[in-house]
Amino acid sequence: MTRLALAVTPMVLLTPVLVCVLGRALLMERGPRLTLRDVGLVRPNRAPVGLLLWIPLAIVSSALATGAVLGVVSLLGGDGSEASGSATSGLVADLPVPLAVALALGSVLLFPFLEEVLFRGTAHGALSRVVAPWVAVVLSAALFSLVHVSPMLMPYTLVLGLWLGWLHRRYESIVPSIVLHCCNNGLVVLVALVGL
Repeated sequence: MTRLALAVTPMVLLTPVLVCVLGRALLMERGPRLTLRDVGLVRPNRAPVGLLLWIPLAIVSSALATGAVLGVVSLLGGDGSEASGSATSGLVADLPVPLAVALALGSVLLFPFLEEVLFRGTAHGALSRVVAPWVAVVLSAALFSLVHVSPMLMPYTLVLGLWLGWLHRRYESIVPSIVLHCCNNGLVVLVALVGL
């Protein structure tokens, strides 16, 4: 349980702080008439058929980024053990079944939705109004990566964040980003449960 607390506590503490800061900034700009459009929850501007290609490319390129970083760490004499899947599998295996199911469902459905509203809808949307579009994508991806805390996994979350931001720009909606994020987290949960 201690390992679970160490893994989850940073996100539990950082996410509400970010929500409050970004929410306050957005409300100060938009006032009390905040709409779903203000956080990117609108119908995509085109049919998101491309997701059939973008989702696998995003996950594979994110994994390759992590592999490259682990390779460099290995060459420099590190072991990269913090990024191993066995640590995640151990956390899940230690949980009672109802809690493991709740955590899995939250990780696959709830967390992606909330993170996309926060990072793509709110942060990326607000940044897009003050900096160039590609800068907003990079900054929101960097923020997304930093909140995921584990240094060895930051390359994965950074590349994934870039894909999520790009999808938000391409479709002018966070709905495709939510779909990619749910698929990614579903794969992560599946790997954790199978113990790969």
